[in-house]
Amino acid sequence: MPRPTHRRAAVAALAIALALAPAPRAPAEAARVQAPGEAPRTAAAPAEAPPGEALPAAAAGMVVAAGRRVPPLRLPARGAVVRGFEEPAGPYGPGHRGVDVRAPVGTPVAAPASGTVTFAGRVAGSAWVSLLVAPGVVVTVGPLRQPAVAAGERVAALAPVGRLAAGHGGAVHLSLRVDGGYVDPLPWLVDRPRPRLAPLPASTA
Repeated sequence: MPRPTHRRAAVAALAIALALAPAPRAPAEAARVQAPGEAPRTAAAPAEAPPGEALPAAAAGMVVAAGRRVPPLRLPARGAVVRGFEEPAGPYGPGHRGVDVRAPVGTPVAAPASGTVTFAGRVAGSAWVSLLVAPGVVVTVGPLRQPAVAAGERVAALAPVGRLAAGHGGAVHLSLRVDGGYVDPLPWLVDRPRPRLAPLPASTA
């Protein structure tokens, strides 16, 4: 029987591998979560997943659970969000389990929130780092050239965890899991650039 630490590492590696699965041609509507300041939404009792399996982001109860526990998140790198969240078609189905932030290869990648490193290692040839940032809430960033942190280490928000590696289209991938289910991290990014309306030019008529 594998040791608990090995089991946690294996689960984290599987979660990262699933996050890299190709997206479907017609992505489903992203899971809705309760963002800070929003009124709580009601939901049915949470569903249960078989041992070792993750609940999908749209599972009943995920909305309320996420709204109560996800802390404010920071961008792992300064750049535009070039690809959004696409809800997976089931626990192991295709989808885009996070958001991509454009950045040059070699850019320092920061921890989106303070937490404890649960995984720092290689998956599919690239290095990734996962952080437990609240009970049942895990964020993952990558791909990295080499993790600058180790499993079990406590890191502060925006602390460097590595440098962006090639192979993900010149972008940092950020995923968010609540009780094993993926949710859209975008509502929790407090420092992402917001669109602004430009004033209309003065009329010359």
